[in-house]
Amino acid sequence: MWSRSGGYGALVACLLGAACSKSGDADAKGNQGDIRHRGGRGGASSSTGGTGASGGTGGTAASGGTTSTGGTGATSATGGTGATGGTGAGATGGSGTGTSGSGPGGLPVVPGEPDTSVNTKLPALPRLPNVTASATGDSVAISVEPVEGAKDYRVYVLPADADVTPGSDGHVTVKNAIYRCAGNRQSPAPSVDGTGASDSWVITQVDNQTVQGYKRTLADATLGHVYVTPGDGRVAIYAMGDPAAQADNNCYDRRWGQSRVKKYVTEAQRSDLLTKKWRDDGIAFYVPADGTAGTHAVHTLALSDGSRLYYSDGAEADKRGAGEIAFSVLDAATPGDTEPLMRVFYENNCGEDHDELAAGEPRFERARYQGDALPQFDLHWSGITGPTTLVVEALDVNCPYGGAIAPVAAPKFTSSSKIDYEPWITLADAQAASKTGEVFINGQGEPANAPRPIARSFVKISPGPKPDMDWYLGFGADENTPDFSTYKWDTACGDIVNGSCFQEFRQASDFGDLSFDSVETPRYALGAMLGELWVMYADVAADTGGKFRFTPNTKGKISSDSYLHVTMEVDAFTTGRRYPQMIISDQAAPVQWNLSKGNAVIVQTFHDDGTANWPYTYQFQVCDHRNWDVNNQCPSYDLYRVESSGGQLSGLMPNAEVGEHTGVDRSTHFDAYISTKRAYLFLDNEPYGCAELPSKGVPSGDVTVTFGDVLYHSGVDTVFSYHETYQKIIARRHFDNLGFKSGVAAPMWDESRLPCAAASSIGSGAQ
Repeated sequence: MWSRSGGYGALVACLLGAACSKSGDADAKGNQGDIRHRGGRGGASSSTGGTGASGGTGGTAASGGTTSTGGTGATSATGGTGATGGTGAGATGGSGTGTSGSGPGGLPVVPGEPDTSVNTKLPALPRLPNVTASATGDSVAISVEPVEGAKDYRVYVLPADADVTPGSDGHVTVKNAIYRCAGNRQSPAPSVDGTGASDSWVITQVDNQTVQGYKRTLADATLGHVYVTPGDGRVAIYAMGDPAAQADNNCYDRRWGQSRVKKYVTEAQRSDLLTKKWRDDGIAFYVPADGTAGTHAVHTLALSDGSRLYYSDGAEADKRGAGEIAFSVLDAATPGDTEPLMRVFYENNCGEDHDELAAGEPRFERARYQGDALPQFDLHWSGITGPTTLVVEALDVNCPYGGAIAPVAAPKFTSSSKIDYEPWITLADAQAASKTGEVFINGQGEPANAPRPIARSFVKISPGPKPDMDWYLGFGADENTPDFSTYKWDTACGDIVNGSCFQEFRQASDFGDLSFDSVETPRYALGAMLGELWVMYADVAADTGGKFRFTPNTKGKISSDSYLHVTMEVDAFTTGRRYPQMIISDQAAPVQWNLSKGNAVIVQTFHDDGTANWPYTYQFQVCDHRNWDVNNQCPSYDLYRVESSGGQLSGLMPNAEVGEHTGVDRSTHFDAYISTKRAYLFLDNEPYGCAELPSKGVPSGDVTVTFGDVLYHSGVDTVFSYHETYQKIIARRHFDNLGFKSGVAAPMWDESRLPCAAASSIGSGAQ
């Protein structure tokens, strides 16, 4: 028998056929129970689209636009405010002197709200609480609080009862449903307890490990119990990232949001650290107020080498001494209301060490294991046309892989280089092939998987307003996006080097200038689908510099006294051989072949120095009368590291870890504000970096804006498990909310937190 105190292990057994107790649960159809977890992503959730950019209060700006979702029925709780999810805003927020600019940052964003009145044939499930959602145009960003036992998450439109068929074993069939799944996070893994990775640049130590002279066990990982939703008598604890030069791993590809040395502090302490350029990762959890019965202290100790430890009263405190009391935690769990506070020791062999704290088993597992075998906590939906109720569910297995779903069908193909390509199928093809009409977008599991939902919530969301821009496309049902399959790719490619235009395909029309360069003939396509522009292609022989370019006919303008705002939303999984781009040039299309004639700037994600695929950088490149190519990058700024006047690493900027904002189907918002003197970059509507621009190489006056993508020598790309299995030799991007506007004010920017990089700090390029 399962009750709420039984935990998720008993819950899963219940769903698979064991007896279940509904005591304490809601009787209404839909969701039941009150399994609470903390809120999710807030990086793109400002209700105005500009508050997060102001650098005002950090974490509060990021959470201002999101709304937590609850269960169904009038008796179901709403699940709290979702304030604890960790935000991007805190990473660049804070007050202080040196604020510049007056304009908003990013596009307008509309929050969702919990829909607790749904009466549905979907079978009752425990509530998935603190689901947050926000809409930019017809695109919806969703975050979930991870729950124990969940291997994946999915979102779909609330179905009609006639289309719902519950199964006795926990399966639910929804006729003709389109599901978008979170899939697995794409990152490398550390060495866990000294085993499991090919190198030891970062070791996560938990079980039977000696940490700074004290041997810890797995049981020692739990420090007590904390809340993950706000409430009376609860105090918010913020995770703050140390800005010191050695506060994160600086070697190769082992760096995550969790690997930065942290302090866990109250609001008053946070305010002080913000002025000292600490990175604000948002509210991590809530602790009982001082004086609460049934609590004990958690101590913190800063070591002389910059490392920081956290430990409870008991044997370890006796060994190390009292240190400082950081906060108090509950002695015992309150079923349905608390989570265990757990720790993972990060040994950064190219940086300082620390204890990373995590509320709940799923976040503990991510901190401990990282890698590409655990689920993403973010979901994406697109194409809403009016008020819509979305269903968000946690699943017991990964969504199944359903083939290479594409905007245009293409048969199985073997290239002249003896490379086999699987068939491309349209959404209609996939539905026709399914006995139930169900289709899984971003299914990464075994094709035979049949996921069962184990928790559920509902969120009501409406489209955001169309932004005021000189040129904008959201690819919605109300927009006149062409049927590209009817176009002829017969415009001269414009490549003066490859005069024969071998494997280059271009079409110029009233819509804009589109091109695919160095792609396999039967393997390039684009089209409006699910409210987005889906682009797919394969580089020739999996061994060349394949590219996609889209240049609208409308031009922008860059000047010294105002800014050109360029925006793009795209799934931004990145390696050194595949990444999305925005190119702003004073040359006409095809821009790729005209760069050497003028000036251009390029905004892109890219692999960090010394890595192949993780962590990412967010780059601003300047191309002064020179070509750009995949192996001939233009000079760029390092907006993550702080260097001394002598060129030595002296600190880390308080901006977000870029890779943590990306996923295979997670959309990321990129915004650039560019004048001839300065550029500002935003990531998911939050300030990321600023640069003073050189006197040469920056375009001025009328400019073209190009949105694009790169796939370079894909056959040898270093990717993670999903791409290695299914998508290594093709690129697939979902573009949305593309636009630009000239003559805008500089965005509000707190230069005391995020000072602008000097023009002289731009690198040499040619990576």
